[in-house]
Amino acid sequence: MKTKLVCLTAALSATLISNNAFSQDRPEGYWSLEQATEILDKTRRVKLAPDLSALSEGEKAAAAKLIRLGEIMHRLYQDSMHPEALDSLQALQEADLEPAHREALLELNYLFKGPIASTLDNQRVPFLPVAAEEPGKNVYPAGMNREQLDPLLQSRPDLAVGLLGVRTVVRASRTENLQTDLATLDRYPLLDGLHPGLRGKLQNVLSGVDSEAWYALPYSVRWAPGILEAYDLLNGAAADVRDDDPDLADFLALRARDMVSDDYEAGDAAWVRGRFGNLNAQIGSYEVYGDALYGVKSLFSLSLLARDDEKSRELTAALQGLQAIQDSLPLGAGRKIQQDIPVGVYNVVADFGQSRGANTATILPNDADHSRKYGRTILLRYNIMTHPDLFSDARKAFATAVIPAQANDLTLEGPFARTLWHEVGHYLGVDRTANGADLNESLSPWGSHYEEMKADLVSLFTAAHLNREGLMSDELLRSVYAGGILRVLQTNRPRSEQPYQTMQLMQMNFFLEQGLLSFDESTGRLTIHYDLYEAVAGRLLGEVLAIQAAGDTDRAAAYIEQYTGWTVELHERLAERLRESAEYRYRMVEYQALQ
Repeated sequence: MKTKLVCLTAALSATLISNNAFSQDRPEGYWSLEQATEILDKTRRVKLAPDLSALSEGEKAAAAKLIRLGEIMHRLYQDSMHPEALDSLQALQEADLEPAHREALLELNYLFKGPIASTLDNQRVPFLPVAAEEPGKNVYPAGMNREQLDPLLQSRPDLAVGLLGVRTVVRASRTENLQTDLATLDRYPLLDGLHPGLRGKLQNVLSGVDSEAWYALPYSVRWAPGILEAYDLLNGAAADVRDDDPDLADFLALRARDMVSDDYEAGDAAWVRGRFGNLNAQIGSYEVYGDALYGVKSLFSLSLLARDDEKSRELTAALQGLQAIQDSLPLGAGRKIQQDIPVGVYNVVADFGQSRGANTATILPNDADHSRKYGRTILLRYNIMTHPDLFSDARKAFATAVIPAQANDLTLEGPFARTLWHEVGHYLGVDRTANGADLNESLSPWGSHYEEMKADLVSLFTAAHLNREGLMSDELLRSVYAGGILRVLQTNRPRSEQPYQTMQLMQMNFFLEQGLLSFDESTGRLTIHYDLYEAVAGRLLGEVLAIQAAGDTDRAAAYIEQYTGWTVELHERLAERLRESAEYRYRMVEYQALQ
């Protein structure tokens, strides 16, 4: 549901806070206006309004349908993240609240994409009257933990493929659930036909032939009405661009089928190998960061992107010699890769679901077999990566953390290059365990932690390689390295289920241990020892690749435990300085296309 954002003026907020009359009488479970304002006052608002004048009439028509699709995907994402997300939003719109109070809570709902806020001290708490967030979100049964499901996965490994599928929900084997799901197959013959054997499995569970407590259900059946709407919109958008952009039309039509079959191979192949015109789109469920239980369930998203053709051509020309970089990595030699990775520079038109926010870049697909067969595509979000306000915030944080002599080492070009090679880094290095198993499943629930850390370290390792080859200047190398340090700065101690923040803390502690970073207790600032950068980053990269190759989740957990220490004297002191200096702690991205 599209929510119009209304910005609260400082004067109005101050008046309501000082009166404090209504917040005392608010319905139970709702945050007060004061609590909401504390977050919103620390929120940087970014408006994206790319130039779309180059779009043909067919592309404009397709874009309109994809925006409608995005709103559906956003609702599916919210529902998959919390079982009360949609009902609580509807209740908020009808609640007995003062208008300014309601609008503030609606803004929080937009910012956090649901009823659970990340507080200033990095806690996840409800700001609406809903149950606390669970690790399994709404893709596992309420209250499920690994101690319940692990025994079944061990005794019935044949069920693990379904129960731990990237696009299945885990359902309790209750009569009500089974009857609902069988009725869905009756109502939508297309889904029944595209999931052969599913009806028989559900009937076996219902009749007691299979007496296990849980079963796997494809996303398309769990969220059938929304998925079937998506199917129609994708086919309609494909027809709109059939004459203007046949490759995009093919991708959209295949992705329509993917959505109802929960098998993305056809669409992924068309997406990666296609050559599109003015538009591109990331559509479906890919990233698994929201699953804090096993780290395997993907969540819905859609990004509508307008291509910057000139910048894309320049960047494609710069991505040469990837096999040499792969061979130079620890554990890299011997794996042959496709070197023509499609890369595009885009301006974000609108983001929905998991991708909404200030995400700078994407490399997809994540499926190792799809990547092996077709490669991957890199989407760089230029109007996010180069937004002056966002860079100003980043540069201020960096200058706060390091010694004054190094405060100007971070330039706009450095984070752009670091992000590009981070995305390429997902494609390089180890892609499966030594015995051929899937990395994410083998290291569950730590797979994303290590994959993101690998990509970070490959970007730093590659920068040194490019510099030696004369393909990156000394000045740009220094800025990339500075961006690597900006990356690891933390304003709060991470929670273990946060892949990005956890792996960033691990890097910082390793860099401190190895002397790449040093901390001056008298000033509370870091010094970067650039001469040690390549060697130290290379050593940590070697450790990460070895853990991925081993596929040992206990070893992965132990290494995380080893390098996630947090001390009051260093980490908290630096975090406090970062918090005090930061005007903003959150980013709210709004889109002209949705106004």
